[in-house]
Amino acid sequence: MGDGIKHCLANLANLQGRDTRTTFWSWMLVIVVVTVIISMISGVVFAASSLTGAIQAGAEGVDQAEMQAEMMRNMAGGLKTQAWIGVIMSLVALALLFATFVRRLRDAGLPIFIAAIPVITVIYSSYLSLSLVDKTTEVFASGDLDAINALAASNGWSGAIGWIGYLVVIVCGCIPGGQGHAD
Repeated sequence: MGDGIKHCLANLANLQGRDTRTTFWSWMLVIVVVTVIISMISGVVFAASSLTGAIQAGAEGVDQAEMQAEMMRNMAGGLKTQAWIGVIMSLVALALLFATFVRRLRDAGLPIFIAAIPVITVIYSSYLSLSLVDKTTEVFASGDLDAINALAASNGWSGAIGWIGYLVVIVCGCIPGGQGHAD
């Protein structure tokens, strides 16, 4: 595993050659673990800042609906930052993944143009995320829980688009290598 990670680090921009499944999945594990850790840290900071007002309101005896509305209003201030953190993390993860994915495709005997699918879906998903952030911030700032739920329901599909590219990466990453070299 360590050799696979070293190989991928040394070849971040090298689109030539082949990567075995073991090398590919070792590198994917590193990308996923780092992304999850950064997401958790960002999420905890965001949640803590959002919950402060709601906890204070609860201590003052405010009813649950008003506490939730207060929490949503507090969340509004950090939504743009959270959206940008998510987009940056997605683009960095994509950049770290791209070369090894191309090499993995080559090893599995698949056409290299498949590597465009995660690129297109991540970029499109990032665009959607940033284009919706102002409207989302406005709705959260209103504290209207029904409007927040309606917005979430109407835009639920937009997050799924980014997952299409990841699904392609997973499926292609599972295909055995060719040319008689061990996976």
